[in-house]
Amino acid sequence: MYMIDANLFMNWTLGITLGVGAAVFVLTLAFSVFGGAKTGPVLSYLYMFSVLFGMFAAAVVILGVRGMKSDNRPWHFLLDMKYQPKYTSQGQSKFYADGRSNRLPPENTIPFDGTNYFADAGSHSVPNADFLKGDRKYYYGIANADKLVDEQGVKVPAKPIWKDGALAEDGYWVSRVPELAITNANGWGPLIKHGQQQFNVHCAACHGSSGRGGGGELAYGIVGAYGLSVPPASLITDLIQSQPDGQLYNTIANGKGSMSAYGHQVKLQDRWAIVAYVRVLQYAAGNTVAGKK
Repeated sequence: MYMIDANLFMNWTLGITLGVGAAVFVLTLAFSVFGGAKTGPVLSYLYMFSVLFGMFAAAVVILGVRGMKSDNRPWHFLLDMKYQPKYTSQGQSKFYADGRSNRLPPENTIPFDGTNYFADAGSHSVPNADFLKGDRKYYYGIANADKLVDEQGVKVPAKPIWKDGALAEDGYWVSRVPELAITNANGWGPLIKHGQQQFNVHCAACHGSSGRGGGGELAYGIVGAYGLSVPPASLITDLIQSQPDGQLYNTIANGKGSMSAYGHQVKLQDRWAIVAYVRVLQYAAGNTVAGKK
């Protein structure tokens, strides 16, 4: 059905219907002239159908066919929400004393950014960070957006630099949970505890409470155990443990592979909390990457 042109289909339908109506009209005319007295009942039905098809033809002539274009204002038999009792931009209003529909912002409110005009309801010294998301490390998990390396002709995020078993420099992603996330949580303890709660709500169904993922009889999560999708990844493997915190944060927000994005349902601060708790699970499993960089 999706391969059929809707306008063409409807116009063919109209054409066939009008053709049938024309045939009925010709039959009615023929029976009226040559039918005689015995055709009275048949002629009554023909008259009725002729009137119906005639009304249909008149409607087609007035309304037109599908796909026709016109510069004239369309007819609105059912107004729906075409016309609403609303104020348009810079319109007048008798409700307010000054007669204007456009209102200034309430006093003492702070715009997220802009110039210090009187209409901004007062001045503001700096933009609101929560709106502008200027701190890329906290809001996006990105430490150095320009740190990209060429792999087979494709630019990919550069990995962090390790020296003597310790982190020496961030790559593209931040290597550690940003200080702002720790401060907002009132310390590491509350951050990890909240991360455990959020992990059990959003992640454990697939990856299991231990983070080991898997499928079939080896599954640690409900999704993998019942084969509802591809086996979820284990979060304690060397590959995941070696990823920077910012990369894990980005995976939660935007998804990766068969894992869909959770940015729409897991809040920003909660994502960092989950990352912190995933590191706890990895440490409990042996922290296989530590000291090997």
